Amino acid sequence: MDYFHEESVSKAGATARGALYFACYGGMIIFGILALQGLMALMGGNLNLISVAITLICGAAAYGMYILRNNQNIEYDYTFTNGMLDIAKVINRNKRKKLLSADIKEFEIIAPTSDAGFERMLNHKAIVKKYNCFLNKGKGLYYGIFVLEGQKSMLVFEPSEKMLGIFKKFNPKGVKL
Repeated sequence: MDYFHEESVSKAGATARGALYFACYGGMIIFGILALQGLMALMGGNLNLISVAITLICGAAAYGMYILRNNQNIEYDYTFTNGMLDIAKVINRNKRKKLLSADIKEFEIIAPTSDAGFERMLNHKAIVKKYNCFLNKGKGLYYGIFVLEGQKSMLVFEPSEKMLGIFKKFNPKGVKL
Protein backbone atom coordinates (compact mmCIF):
# COMPACT_ATOMS: atom_id res chain seq x y z
CA MET A 1 0.00 0.00 0.00
CA ASP A 2 1.34 3.39 -0.96
CA TYR A 3 1.23 6.19 1.58
CA PHE A 4 0.85 9.73 0.31
CA HIS A 5 -0.22 12.79 2.25
CA GLU A 6 0.30 16.44 1.42
CA GLU A 7 -0.57 19.55 3.37
CA SER A 8 0.14 23.25 3.22
CA VAL A 9 0.73 25.44 6.24
CA SER A 10 -0.06 29.13 5.96
CA LYS A 11 0.04 31.89 8.54
CA ALA A 12 -3.05 32.69 10.54
CA GLY A 13 -4.27 36.29 10.70
CA ALA A 14 -4.50 37.01 7.01
CA THR A 15 -6.23 40.39 7.50
CA ALA A 16 -3.19 42.26 8.85
CA ARG A 17 -0.89 40.55 6.36
CA GLY A 18 -3.25 41.45 3.50
CA ALA A 19 -3.25 45.12 4.51
CA LEU A 20 0.55 45.14 4.71
CA TYR A 21 0.73 43.37 1.33
CA PHE A 22 -1.30 46.10 -0.38
CA ALA A 23 0.53 48.89 1.47
CA CYS A 24 3.83 47.47 0.20
CA TYR A 25 2.38 47.17 -3.28
CA GLY A 26 1.39 50.87 -3.23
CA GLY A 27 4.77 51.90 -1.80
CA MET A 28 6.54 49.86 -4.44
CA ILE A 29 4.68 51.70 -7.21
CA ILE A 30 5.22 55.16 -5.69
CA PHE A 31 8.95 54.65 -5.03
CA GLY A 32 9.35 53.03 -8.46
CA ILE A 33 7.82 56.05 -10.18
CA LEU A 34 10.01 58.42 -8.15
CA ALA A 35 13.11 56.37 -9.05
CA LEU A 36 12.18 56.46 -12.75
CA GLN A 37 11.61 60.21 -12.63
CA GLY A 38 14.98 60.67 -10.97
CA LEU A 39 16.61 58.47 -13.59
CA MET A 40 15.01 60.46 -16.39
CA ALA A 41 16.23 63.70 -14.79
CA LEU A 42 19.75 62.28 -14.57
CA MET A 43 19.66 61.27 -18.23
CA GLY A 44 18.40 64.74 -19.12
CA GLY A 45 21.60 66.30 -17.85
CA ASN A 46 20.67 67.14 -14.24
CA LEU A 47 23.66 65.26 -12.85
CA ASN A 48 24.41 66.22 -9.26
CA LEU A 49 25.11 64.25 -6.11
CA ILE A 50 21.72 64.91 -4.48
CA SER A 51 19.75 63.74 -7.55
CA VAL A 52 21.83 60.56 -7.78
CA ALA A 53 21.36 59.86 -4.05
CA ILE A 54 17.58 60.42 -4.16
CA THR A 55 17.24 58.21 -7.25
CA LEU A 56 19.23 55.40 -5.61
CA ILE A 57 17.29 55.69 -2.34
CA CYS A 58 13.92 55.58 -4.15
CA GLY A 59 15.05 52.59 -6.23
CA ALA A 60 16.25 50.75 -3.12
CA ALA A 61 12.99 51.55 -1.30
CA ALA A 62 10.95 50.19 -4.25
CA TYR A 63 13.00 46.98 -4.24
CA GLY A 64 12.65 46.69 -0.44
CA MET A 65 8.88 47.06 -0.76
CA TYR A 66 8.89 44.34 -3.43
CA ILE A 67 10.76 41.92 -1.15
CA LEU A 68 8.57 42.76 1.86
CA ARG A 69 5.41 42.32 -0.22
CA ASN A 70 6.48 38.88 -1.43
CA ASN A 71 7.39 37.77 2.08
CA GLN A 72 3.84 38.43 3.30
CA ASN A 73 2.55 35.42 1.40
CA ILE A 74 4.64 32.42 2.50
CA GLU A 75 3.49 28.83 2.88
CA TYR A 76 5.22 25.57 3.68
CA ASP A 77 4.25 22.39 1.84
CA TYR A 78 4.81 19.09 3.64
CA THR A 79 4.64 16.07 1.35
CA PHE A 80 4.90 12.53 2.67
CA THR A 81 5.40 9.71 0.16
CA ASN A 82 6.16 6.15 1.28
CA GLY A 83 8.40 7.13 4.18
CA MET A 84 9.98 10.25 2.68
CA LEU A 85 9.12 13.70 3.99
CA ASP A 86 9.69 16.56 1.56
CA ILE A 87 9.36 20.16 2.70
CA ALA A 88 9.19 23.14 0.36
CA LYS A 89 8.77 26.87 0.95
CA VAL A 90 6.27 28.55 -1.37
CA ILE A 91 6.70 32.32 -1.79
CA ASN A 92 3.83 34.39 -3.17
CA ARG A 93 2.18 31.25 -4.59
CA ASN A 94 4.55 31.11 -7.55
CA LYS A 95 8.10 30.47 -6.35
CA ARG A 96 8.80 27.07 -4.79
CA LYS A 97 12.05 26.33 -2.97
CA LYS A 98 12.80 22.77 -1.81
CA LEU A 99 14.19 22.86 1.71
CA LEU A 100 14.75 19.23 2.60
CA SER A 101 13.94 15.62 1.90
CA ALA A 102 14.35 13.12 4.73
CA ASP A 103 13.41 9.53 5.53
CA ILE A 104 11.04 9.33 8.51
CA LYS A 105 12.59 6.01 9.56
CA GLU A 106 15.88 7.81 10.18
CA PHE A 107 14.43 10.36 12.62
CA GLU A 108 15.70 9.78 16.14
CA ILE A 109 12.67 11.55 17.56
CA ILE A 110 9.62 13.52 16.48
CA ALA A 111 7.96 15.14 19.48
CA PRO A 112 6.02 18.26 20.48
CA THR A 113 8.09 21.34 21.27
CA SER A 114 6.50 21.25 24.73
CA ASP A 115 8.53 18.07 25.35
CA ALA A 116 11.32 18.39 27.92
CA GLY A 117 14.00 17.39 25.41
CA PHE A 118 13.26 20.26 23.01
CA GLU A 119 15.09 22.96 25.01
CA ARG A 120 18.06 20.64 25.45
CA MET A 121 18.19 19.91 21.72
CA LEU A 122 18.00 23.60 20.77
CA ASN A 123 21.40 24.18 22.37
CA HIS A 124 22.94 20.79 21.54
CA LYS A 125 26.40 21.24 20.02
CA ALA A 126 26.13 18.21 17.71
CA ILE A 127 23.19 19.73 15.80
CA VAL A 128 24.72 21.54 12.85
CA LYS A 129 21.69 22.48 10.74
CA LYS A 130 18.29 23.78 11.92
CA TYR A 131 15.22 23.94 9.69
CA ASN A 132 12.44 26.21 10.93
CA CYS A 133 9.49 25.32 8.70
CA PHE A 134 6.58 26.78 10.63
CA LEU A 135 4.57 29.98 10.49
CA ASN A 136 2.26 29.83 13.51
CA LYS A 137 3.82 29.90 16.95
CA GLY A 138 2.20 28.07 19.83
CA LYS A 139 0.43 24.73 19.98
CA GLY A 140 0.89 22.23 17.21
CA LEU A 141 4.66 22.68 16.80
CA TYR A 142 6.80 19.55 16.65
CA TYR A 143 10.53 19.00 16.36
CA GLY A 144 12.49 16.19 14.78
CA ILE A 145 16.12 15.15 15.08
CA PHE A 146 17.71 13.38 12.12
CA VAL A 147 20.92 13.02 10.11
CA LEU A 148 20.93 14.60 6.65
CA GLU A 149 23.98 14.50 4.38
CA GLY A 150 26.16 13.41 7.30
CA GLN A 151 25.09 16.31 9.53
CA LYS A 152 22.87 16.05 12.57
CA SER A 153 19.91 18.31 11.94
CA MET A 154 16.80 19.61 13.67
CA LEU A 155 13.44 20.31 12.06
CA VAL A 156 10.75 22.43 13.73
CA PHE A 157 7.42 22.22 11.88
CA GLU A 158 3.64 22.03 12.37
CA PRO A 159 2.25 18.75 11.00
CA SER A 160 -1.40 17.76 11.28
CA GLU A 161 -2.62 14.89 13.45
CA LYS A 162 -3.16 12.81 10.32
CA MET A 163 0.44 13.29 9.20
CA LEU A 164 1.73 12.45 12.67
CA GLY A 165 -0.32 9.23 12.59
CA ILE A 166 1.32 8.27 9.30
CA PHE A 167 4.77 9.08 10.76
CA LYS A 168 3.94 6.78 13.69
CA LYS A 169 3.31 3.87 11.27
CA PHE A 170 6.76 4.27 9.72
CA ASN A 171 8.71 5.09 12.90
CA PRO A 172 6.73 3.80 15.91
CA LYS A 173 9.58 4.18 18.43
CA GLY A 174 10.67 7.67 17.37
CA VAL A 175 7.33 9.51 17.16
CA LYS A 176 5.78 10.90 20.35
CA LEU A 177 2.22 12.12 20.05
